[in-house]
Amino acid sequence: MGEVYLGEQVSLGRKVAIKVLHHDLHAQAGMAERFKREARLLSAVEHPAVVRIVDFGQSGDAACLVMEFVEGQSLYDALQGGPLLAPRALALLQQLAEGLAAIHDKGIIHRDLKPENVLISPSARGEQARLLDFGIARLVEPEAGSALSQVGVVLGTPEYLSPEQAVGAKVDTRSDLYSFGVLAYRVLSGRLPFDGPTPRHFLSQHASHAPLPLDRAAPQLSRYVGLLALVMRLLDKDPAKRLQTAKELADALGLAHAALMAFTPSQGTPIVHANATPSNGTAAFGVDPAAPAGSGTAAFGVNPAPPGPGSGTAAFGVAPAPVVPSVTAPPVQAQPRTGTAAFGTVRLTGGPAVTGGAGVAKAQNVTVMLTDIQGFTDRMSRQTHEENARMLDTHDRLLTPLVREYDGKLVQKRGDALLAIFRAPSASIRCGMAMQQALWRYNQTVPEEQQLHVRVCLHAGEVLVTNDSVLGEPMEVVKAVEHVAAADEVTFTEAVNMVRNRAEATAEPCGAIPLPGRDEKVQLYRVTRATEGSPFGAALGIPDSGKSSPLDALRTKASQGIAFLRQRPRVAAGAAGALAALVLAGGAWMVHANDPLVQARGLLDDDKPKEALQRLEAPDAPNDAEATRLRAVVKHALNRHNEEHGLILGLDEEGRKAPEPRLMDGLAEDFGNNEKDLSARRALEALPPATVRSRLESLAREAPSVKQWGALRYLDAKDTAGLDLVGLYSRSLESSDCGVRTKAAQRLASLGDAAALPALTRAAENPPGGKGCNPQAFNRALEELKKKTAP
Repeated sequence: MGEVYLGEQVSLGRKVAIKVLHHDLHAQAGMAERFKREARLLSAVEHPAVVRIVDFGQSGDAACLVMEFVEGQSLYDALQGGPLLAPRALALLQQLAEGLAAIHDKGIIHRDLKPENVLISPSARGEQARLLDFGIARLVEPEAGSALSQVGVVLGTPEYLSPEQAVGAKVDTRSDLYSFGVLAYRVLSGRLPFDGPTPRHFLSQHASHAPLPLDRAAPQLSRYVGLLALVMRLLDKDPAKRLQTAKELADALGLAHAALMAFTPSQGTPIVHANATPSNGTAAFGVDPAAPAGSGTAAFGVNPAPPGPGSGTAAFGVAPAPVVPSVTAPPVQAQPRTGTAAFGTVRLTGGPAVTGGAGVAKAQNVTVMLTDIQGFTDRMSRQTHEENARMLDTHDRLLTPLVREYDGKLVQKRGDALLAIFRAPSASIRCGMAMQQALWRYNQTVPEEQQLHVRVCLHAGEVLVTNDSVLGEPMEVVKAVEHVAAADEVTFTEAVNMVRNRAEATAEPCGAIPLPGRDEKVQLYRVTRATEGSPFGAALGIPDSGKSSPLDALRTKASQGIAFLRQRPRVAAGAAGALAALVLAGGAWMVHANDPLVQARGLLDDDKPKEALQRLEAPDAPNDAEATRLRAVVKHALNRHNEEHGLILGLDEEGRKAPEPRLMDGLAEDFGNNEKDLSARRALEALPPATVRSRLESLAREAPSVKQWGALRYLDAKDTAGLDLVGLYSRSLESSDCGVRTKAAQRLASLGDAAALPALTRAAENPPGGKGCNPQAFNRALEELKKKTAP
């Protein structure tokens, strides 16, 4: 491309780097004007991870860029000693991703990411990675429709080319993400994902060969499953399956780095290569603490104090008091260099929170709960959409309020899976028992094919908690527990067993599982169930606990009979006599079936909102918060939306805390029908923001519908963090509503993301017809997007 000279900006007395383009390149037709345009674009980028363009100009047949002079080491040179240690590597990679996002925001594609184009310079805050030569490669690409020959011109470096570049296809910003994946692979493993060795071989391998899995190239990273998956996802041949933006990549790397640093000391990580021989007292992650005699090396970078009170090794991240036979020590607050946690370093007391892309992340010692429905995927494939929605609605209504009731925090809900954290291990066990008890009660009232059987899994340890996720090795452990746990049980690890209140519930061993990526095994336990009848009622102090009686069996059969009759009305008359005899014999089983709220929900499920409202307005119906919320759901079904919103807004703070999913679904539908409906917006804003966001995110990812559109539009107006707007609005282009499709097209155009071009092109080629539908709107949106994303 040219030659680089060291120069001086005389007016300021500072060094600069002057890149002079080759004369032959500058002499090409139209290149002078193109150089000016590109240089202006490049000079607009201001970011600490991007080498700044100070000036540009030309004189006669010469053109040059004046860049700031950066003193430091190239990443290429830094890698000559082998891969970088994970903490250092992730810090540098996150900085580079942020710089890449900055140049992408200006419409620039780097096209030549490689270690030689990265400088590592010292700064007041530590090392700073800097990107060089961004966008320069575009100067040698032909303009659209140009006859300029590319013979003899290499666009990029073969070892780091994306598959699109390798086959000569059009590239967008996702091409840089692939090259970034190759760069990250080399930084973490010390080698490339392909062996080459010639440029022709590299081109072929990038285009069509599967890369060597990173865990095989870097076995020392095998325990960091999320990081391995992130890098391999960047190396996907299909751009649509990679991360879609550099900002998304920076956020993911920020979380990975924060999670890693939560398990390493906060003193900082020296510049040490992963394959360097550590000196005496050096931790595996490169920390060299002041090692007293006999202290040894900590597995994860912490140098434990000599044996004594308060020291010792905590098997699962809890530093217990001195071991006393048959006594379980409570967890103690971590102090500097006190104990070695096998599942990660105990964080220094009062240490700063680590920030990641999804919000503030704090290292905490908690109990993690993970639940899921047994056979969920199979049921989803067999049932109708309405049956699936009803199943998930019931699941959420039964389980999510219990997390709050037992002082837990629901961090994430995905489909049938709940992820929650608890400060007190005993509270998590009691919550799990209460969940299984609630499910047992429910299962007595429905036929077998409608029953819900859930796994409840618990593990304790030091994790990083963000607004919507839990990071750290304990998450991998609790997922491993989930793979072997039985439904209808509360299963937990030795980490929970060590610190729980054993007087509250008895437990029994139920096998052991290997720790992810390690040779060790962890013992599992399950709460002991009652041999008959209510499984955990006695332990929870619920009155209906105890042994099953003939009346219990009668109640079960009668409840199943009601469900049978509701599902099969044609046989109701024939079964009426038998059911009447059952009622006379059973008597007490009717208490639950006669509950006004139970009956109203059943009528609503049967699409009888008028009858449901009559039941809710009967003299014996309650007038509490739960009943009010259900009335709002019924009012929505009756299209009485002002009354629906008024009921929600009339609830006090406590009454708004546990909204049913279909309550939020109704408000999303209202908003989808009319985005200017202020009462619907106020009603949504009155509900807990985290609960609303979780539910609306789930709705926004569903197939196109009015409520899917309403959920997307509400989130777009409130907070788009973590949302794939291009993907979500592209899905809305498939809506049967012409107005929705038109608005989706206009929003995609305004986003200015080239990733939306394929979907918007398809919409323009097949515009919807119908009254009030303007096919030209899609062409206009497509042209607007093309202008915004044009090179």
